Amino acid sequence: MPQKLYLDECTSVLLTERLRQLDPQATFFLSIEHATQGAGGLSDPEQLKHAVQTKAILLTHNIRDFYWLHRWWKTLQAWELLTQPHPGILAVPNSLRLDAAALAIVAFVTQVPVPVIENNMYVFKQNQWIREQW
Repeated sequence: MPQKLYLDECTSVLLTERLRQLDPQATFFLSIEHATQGAGGLSDPEQLKHAVQTKAILLTHNIRDFYWLHRWWKTLQAWELLTQPHPGILAVPNSLRLDAAALAIVAFVTQVPVPVIENNMYVFKQNQWIREQW
């Protein structure tokens, strides 16, 4: 099932283009939105909120800050102060070449079976996706 993907401001607009080149028929990604298309200038928590509101997986290079946001989200759920899950967070290091990042993202969403992304965070490191354990 095609996913919506939202790239936050710290990611290159070129990554959006690479992903579209790899998925010209929208087989994997129903839509690909970059923060500069309307959500520019938002803080990291607001970026996550935008992803939740648009039901899009958030893609970021800002691994450290989104670790904390993901953990805070899960804590609020544990305290029953927040019931809505986030659509998921994929984080790739900004040191990864754009082509390699795009291929890793497509590989992630085309796995069989597809990992549960909703309310989870996955980080691409050492050539594999690692689920944040919290």
